[in-house]
Amino acid sequence: MTSSQHTDLSVLNCFPLKWVFVIGLFTILILSATSNLCAKSSIQLGKRIYREGILPSGEPIRAKVAGDILVEGTQFSCATCHRRSGFGSSEETVYVPPVTGPLLYQDRQLRRVDMFRKLYQEVQPNRLRARVRDGRMRPAYTDQTLAISIREGKNSTNHELELLMPRYLLSDEDMGHLLAYLKSLSSAHAPGVTDSEIHFATVVTEGADPGKRVAMRDVIDAYFRWKNTDTQARLQRPGYSPWYKDDFHGTYREWVLHVWELKGPPKTWRDQLEKYYREQPVFALLSGIGAGTWQPVHDFCEWAEVPCLFPNTDLPVVSRTSAYSLYFSKGLTVEAEALARHLHNQSELVSTTRIVQVYRDVESSYVPARALQRVLQDYGITHVQDQLIEGTQALTSAFWENLLKNGQPSILVLWLEDDDLEALASVSGSIDGIQQIYFSYSRLKATLPSSLTNLRDKLYFTYPFALPEHEIPRMYRIRAWLRSRRVKRTHERIQFNTYFALSIADHSLVHLVENFSRDYFIESIEHETENALNPGVFPHLSLGPGQRFASKGCYIVKLSDMTESGLEAVSDWIIP
Repeated sequence: MTSSQHTDLSVLNCFPLKWVFVIGLFTILILSATSNLCAKSSIQLGKRIYREGILPSGEPIRAKVAGDILVEGTQFSCATCHRRSGFGSSEETVYVPPVTGPLLYQDRQLRRVDMFRKLYQEVQPNRLRARVRDGRMRPAYTDQTLAISIREGKNSTNHELELLMPRYLLSDEDMGHLLAYLKSLSSAHAPGVTDSEIHFATVVTEGADPGKRVAMRDVIDAYFRWKNTDTQARLQRPGYSPWYKDDFHGTYREWVLHVWELKGPPKTWRDQLEKYYREQPVFALLSGIGAGTWQPVHDFCEWAEVPCLFPNTDLPVVSRTSAYSLYFSKGLTVEAEALARHLHNQSELVSTTRIVQVYRDVESSYVPARALQRVLQDYGITHVQDQLIEGTQALTSAFWENLLKNGQPSILVLWLEDDDLEALASVSGSIDGIQQIYFSYSRLKATLPSSLTNLRDKLYFTYPFALPEHEIPRMYRIRAWLRSRRVKRTHERIQFNTYFALSIADHSLVHLVENFSRDYFIESIEHETENALNPGVFPHLSLGPGQRFASKGCYIVKLSDMTESGLEAVSDWIIP
């Protein structure tokens, strides 16, 4: 043995073996972390292919339809038919099966609980019912057979799929990304769900009216108590008779409520929401109440992909890309849009008059003002003068005298609080030239100030609710439910809206069975909203795929002695 060889062996013998182990373990951890990052990256790339129809290269997905017609574009994304959840859909005679990982990669099974919603939730032709009941089984897909299905339109038994199913032209690499994402779909419960509990939150922003906040919380607390008592009774039963509710047993979980209070300026709310969510993830946000902007809450829910169901806000976010925030209506925006259409319908009057709208530099005032200006311009009505009130300037008699003298409006639109109208009533001579004054009824704090009674013949309101005289039987049912739970009747609109948000969540969760997917939850609510018990605050509630506002319109009303409520509609239900 040479001297150099002897030296090398000596060094090796002196090197502690524990460091060899540590280095090896460190290398394994690095490789594992790298593998996990690659897997997550692949899932994200597949997610974009599935939802948007965009390949990792940035190019749109390409496919053949109806046999040999070559098409490309985002409208042919998988989510278009199979939905974001991957649980499929049905329309007329077309049945789109689910494509979630747990269902694809196991033998097909016929389960009554999975067939229930497809068979009994809507009127369907016999052909579709037969398709759902089809007893033909198929073996579990593999990566190879699923790739063939996506490319060639053949299932795992080599039978042809429906011609409506596009045959996608995907490379092996892009196919790998798509399969990785499909495997991840509903592979586990969404955050906020355990084997025994499902966590929800309700958001309360700073500045929310204390009385309305208490009214909302009273309903939420009562509903959670009632729901959990019922759940405990079901779980304690020894069992159900065959073919009854045994298949639904996996849906029952205790509801746990978290109250997320947001304090300080809205720009800090996002950080507060993320902190709450890190401490305890929730499956969804139920109801909620805010003063002013709701934008930070909306943005958080879209980022975290957390459903936000029907919060009590006059300023919902109007966006074409929203996926997880559902609202009762567009709030003040739909009032402004309906008013614009109402004015447009009075073409003879509007074409010869001057319109002046007054608003403050706060979101609850300038949002509807901008919406009115935009829609009027679309109608070709450009003679609209804006009067912006900056800061906390008081609207005195002198202010109104000056506005009416210089602006000389025939139509006055006021996006203000009712307190701002006190001085307007004291302006006598200058008010005679005004033909119509429009005000948002939802901005009234209680009832119309008595000082404005001398303006009643000129005063009109945007009214986005059901007319008071049109109470429906369901309102009495909900009142009875609240009374039996000893919930004091206070702010009834808030209480009814809160009850609806909770009951639609409850009803939709049952149809998920044990598939606790947030996207599936949203899709279930889209389907069930029209069938649910409308509490009567709005004339009609309905949602379709991708729709995010359940009530679509608004009335224009005036004061009247002819009705018990003191209001009379001067327009039909206006849907902008």
